[in-house]
Amino acid sequence: MEMNEYLDVFIEESKEHIQALNDHLLTLEKNPEDVSIVNEIFRSAHTLKGMSATMGYQDLADLTHKMENVLDAIRNHKVTLNEAMLDVIFKAVDALEAMVLDIIDGGEGKKNVKSLVNQLEAMENGENVEAVTTSASNEPTEAMVNTDVSLDEFELTVLQQSAEGGFNNYQVTVTLQETTLLKAARVYMVFEILEKLGEVIKSSPSVPELEEEKFDYSFTVVLVTKDSAEDVSAKINKVSEIDTVVVKELEIQAYDRDVTAERSVDTDEVSKQESAEQEQTSTDTNAKKKSQLSSKTIRVNIDRLDALMNLFEELVIDRGRLEQISTTLKNNELQETVEHMSRISGDLQNIILKMRMVPVDQVFNRFPRMVRQLAKDLNKDIDLQIYGAETELDRTVIDEIGDPLVHLIRNALDHGIETPSERETKGKPTQGTLKLNAYHSGNHVFIEIADDGAGIDREKVLKKAIANGVLTLEESKSYSDQQVFQLIMASGSQQLIRFQIFQVEA
Repeated sequence: MEMNEYLDVFIEESKEHIQALNDHLLTLEKNPEDVSIVNEIFRSAHTLKGMSATMGYQDLADLTHKMENVLDAIRNHKVTLNEAMLDVIFKAVDALEAMVLDIIDGGEGKKNVKSLVNQLEAMENGENVEAVTTSASNEPTEAMVNTDVSLDEFELTVLQQSAEGGFNNYQVTVTLQETTLLKAARVYMVFEILEKLGEVIKSSPSVPELEEEKFDYSFTVVLVTKDSAEDVSAKINKVSEIDTVVVKELEIQAYDRDVTAERSVDTDEVSKQESAEQEQTSTDTNAKKKSQLSSKTIRVNIDRLDALMNLFEELVIDRGRLEQISTTLKNNELQETVEHMSRISGDLQNIILKMRMVPVDQVFNRFPRMVRQLAKDLNKDIDLQIYGAETELDRTVIDEIGDPLVHLIRNALDHGIETPSERETKGKPTQGTLKLNAYHSGNHVFIEIADDGAGIDREKVLKKAIANGVLTLEESKSYSDQQVFQLIMASGSQQLIRFQIFQVEA
């Protein structure tokens, strides 16, 4: 049987089942005794297993089969579900999604999930999940150890002075797990630790690129600190979804300063060209993923809709010419026909436009899972409330708003909502509230994000904006509060969308 003709259907249905798994698991977390929810999860896993096996994606089928065994044990009361087990099942779903993404990119859907399989087997047998090794291999690869960061004259001088002052100069390479949902959030947590340990001199990729997730899964920083390499590694490894941490002492003598400076000048144009090519490749890849992942109810390629709209525009031009001819000739039958054609073409235009409209739920539905994981990592208790998920937007806009919304939600969780102990001190409920609301107003669609946290710290935003070169110290003195608050929207694709942001009164 020729499988290629069924691939699109397999991908669409796999995405639907993975989304269903995430949704039902979030519901199960709140109602762990509800066997009916476990049955729903089991059915999705069972269907996904059968589809994967039929299509020949054995790794995907095998992992789903292990999940299925655990779910069967839970619904038959052979094992009791707990938080640690639920975390493992969530990770398994993340791995399934990563495999589907690989298939979309033309891969074979293969992935090393040995550690997850071990944990699932332990769960099935009623063993302690936390005692099972969570990583298939923590040994650093040759590529990780030998990753080097280019340094300019000034940075080398700083490192030289640091070494003379008794500080340690380290090159730290961090690799995230391939199932990581929010790479930028993990990078942020790592940098928070690094800044407490000492000073970050250089990052590769750059900080803006890391914030915009323009990297695979590894990044390298040059760190100046008094701490030992073991302490640095141990503290970074406390961040979840970290695969490996390699800390090695930076040998300044290995850098030829004159050669470094010359190379920096000679290769500047080449680097720009390579960077542009890499960025274009990344953009093309992301666009490809988005076009294939953005819809689960409309299975029509958007290029075909665009072509249909272009043909319709040609039809409108001809309709205008016919109306002129009809007016000139003053033929009643011709005028009636042209009027009828105008009404039909107007209806056709509305249908084409509606075909491009999809509910924002296609973006919103991934946030409950994201907020759950991020809240656990930040030790915060968050109640996510979503309103207006049925609000419709053009599909091309839906493809673009995901990343800006992730950025805003992450800011609200990282910087807005306090920890339970801080909230209790302020007389607030220990559980913070994050609201996501979409609604129509006239010809516009508004998306509002609100939290009942501490609000936006004006001075902290200004300090960060000045440090990132968004504005100067002199310019900042004349900024109103509203202008300062808008600075959180100043980077990357966040400028593409108009958001209304407000803080809910505690």
